[in-house]
Order: sequence, then structure tokens, then C-alpha cells
Amino acid sequence: MLQPPRGTRDWLPEEAYVKRVVCERIRKVFESYGYGEVITPAFEYLDLLKAKAGEEVVKQIYCFKDKAGRELGLRFEMTTPIARIVASKPDLAKPIRFYYIQPVWRYEEPQKGRLREFWQAGIELFGVAEPEGDAEVVAATHDALLESGLEGFYISVNDRRVVEDILITSGVAPEKLSDALRILDKLDKFGEAYVVEEFERIGVPREKSSELLGKLKESSIDLELSTPSGRQGLDHLSRVVEYLKNIYGIAVDVDYSIVRGLGYYTGFVFEVKLKKYGDIGSIAGGGRYDDLVSSLGGPRLPATGMAIGIDRLLEALQLQGQLKTGYSEVDVYIVPVAKSQGAAARAVEIARMLRAGGLKVVVDITRRSLSKSLEYASKKGSRFAIVIGEREILDNTLTVRDMNKWKEYKLDVEKALGMLISSKR
Repeated sequence: MLQPPRGTRDWLPEEAYVKRVVCERIRKVFESYGYGEVITPAFEYLDLLKAKAGEEVVKQIYCFKDKAGRELGLRFEMTTPIARIVASKPDLAKPIRFYYIQPVWRYEEPQKGRLREFWQAGIELFGVAEPEGDAEVVAATHDALLESGLEGFYISVNDRRVVEDILITSGVAPEKLSDALRILDKLDKFGEAYVVEEFERIGVPREKSSELLGKLKESSIDLELSTPSGRQGLDHLSRVVEYLKNIYGIAVDVDYSIVRGLGYYTGFVFEVKLKKYGDIGSIAGGGRYDDLVSSLGGPRLPATGMAIGIDRLLEALQLQGQLKTGYSEVDVYIVPVAKSQGAAARAVEIARMLRAGGLKVVVDITRRSLSKSLEYASKKGSRFAIVIGEREILDNTLTVRDMNKWKEYKLDVEKALGMLISSKR
């Protein structure tokens, strides 16, 4: 009863503060690229969520009926709800640039860096069909991760149309493509033996599977493909890679095994992983989904998006020693030791002036002893304590104790306020 539900967690003040700091760094980058924030409901109509999710993700949706019998589900990612907004507002000026920082839910086995309730930060770009759109989304991802403090990450890119070409020429029936892509998405997690076995279940001989996996290991952009769609995808991919290198100065790796698990992707896809701590999994990923808006009843609108997994990012930053934010709940702890209302009034007055100067201030209201109050202030990480007694009221002074240096100063109010406020800058 005292534990949160399985797959969820509590965020205590210091943890919540660290998450907020990292999210604000990401927000700064998103807005610098001209993206505007959107906030959507936690739940949507179930039919909407199921529309293009893919068979496996549908099983992970937290679904329920409301009191009127409507079938609803908690959002499992943010792209579909945002596509709904775009589909319902055809008069929005194109291109459309939206970003979000919100929690999502998936009923799956909790894993390292991924619970059943987790946070995502991402962007969605609607109305750009050209490779420049994909490159912008990758570049914004790259810059946001750098700004967050993350080090040692690499970006892998692919195009689903290339993979579909390789699958078809390797003997995968067209009607089994979605199954094959879902199997390939688990290659990194379960290994080649799993993929070969699962491919055999959908009718691909083992020797063909091995040949297929060999082709997917190619990193060259000069593949020989047999379908017009595959060749179109390869051309698009090569232009994205070239644009990222020559315009943004960002080097990426081509990895034909990356397909992404969601069913709405139609072409370009990418993932971000760590060179070290690879067991965390993908830190970020995304791709192109040109048919999603139209499938929801809107116009056909090309689109590219991505999401950063905040929980995984925080874990990676922790492992890299990048989460030193200097957090403290309290900057100044004020103790009115005189029992008169005058001492309490002076304490509140001083607190208001310090708060106006940007400090976090607590006024002791427990009436406990000075030693107990100072002990509490120390546990809360307060840098300073102010003691206000009858003498301080009469002299218009404050007794200020530096809790780090364990030094005490008796200063007039104006000098004390100046010293405390300047210490925060």
C-alpha cells in the first residue's frame, strides 16, 4: 500500500529539481529552433491511439471505459495526439513546429531507464517533405542532448524503404512486412539468433535470414536495390546524411537494422545511443511519418518527429557524473527566537525581501529551540540561518550564521540583505 504502482516512481524534491533543470535545458534548444509548446490530455479515444500504433504497442496501451462507456486510453507517446491536433486544424500555417515535455504510459515490463510511466521531450515538424526537414529534427535532437550535458553519444540513421526492399528481395512476403519490421526492431535487444528464428516463423528460410542480416550490416550508402521505393529511400537517406554533415557539421552513422517499433513510420528513421553504457538503450529516436495526419482524417501532410527519453537521459547523465546542480531546498532559514509577534512579523518581512531577491527562504514556525531549528536548517542544506530576537529588533540588526563556514555575523538589516542576496548571484 505504501509503494507506488509497479512501473511508476515518486519524484522527491531534489530528483524533481534535477529533472526540471535538464528539461529546461532541452526546452531552451527546442524554442531556439522556433518550436512552440503543446500540451495534450493524458488520455485519448482508444481508436485514435490504436490507429497506427502497430500490433505490439496496442497491447501496451492502458485502456479503460469512462462512466459513459466510452473507450479511452492513456497516451503511449505524443506524436499521435499532436497529429490529431494538426488534423483538426487544417488552417495552421505550414510548416508547423511543435514541441512537448510530458509523461506517457505503456504497460510493458519495467526495464533499465524505462518504467511504465515515463517522460518524453520531443519535437514534431509538419509540412516539410524534403530531407532538410529530417536533418533539422536530427540537428535539434543533437543540440538538445549536448545542452543537457550528455557526452559520448552517436546518431544512427536509416530509411524504412531501404529495409523493406532488402526484406522483399530476401523472400519476405509483402503482407508479412510489418511482422518482419517488428522482429527486426528487436535485433539489438535479443540478438541475431532470435531474428533468424522469428523470420523462419513468417516463412523466411534460415539461409535467407543470414543473408539478409549480412546486408543490414552494410554501412555504405551505395547499395544496389531492386524496388523504386527502396532506391527513393536510399536517395533520401543519402541527402539527409550529406545535409547533416555539410550544413550542420554533424556526423551520423548509417545503420540499416534500425527500423523503430511504431507502425506509423514511413521512411527516414534514426536513434541515439551511448558509446558507453549501451545497456541503457536508445536515449532518443524518431523518424518520418507522412501518412499519420491523413489517416486521422486530416490532409496528407509530410511530417518528421522525435522523442528524447527523459528517464534514460537522466540515468545516463548520472552515470557520466553530469547531474551536479547544486540543489538545496532552502537558501536562508529564519528563526524568530523571541516569542513576541514583533519577532514573527520581522521574520516574515525579512523573508519577503529575500524572496524578492531570488532566494528560497523558510521562516521557522515550530517554536522549538534554537539548536533544534539550526539542526533542521542544516539537514535541509540551508546556506544561511538568520536569528531574530528582542535585541535584533531593538538594534535593527540581524544575526546571520554561515552554515558552511560556521561563522556568525551581526549586521544591520540593509547590509545583511545585501550580503545574502549577492551570495546567490
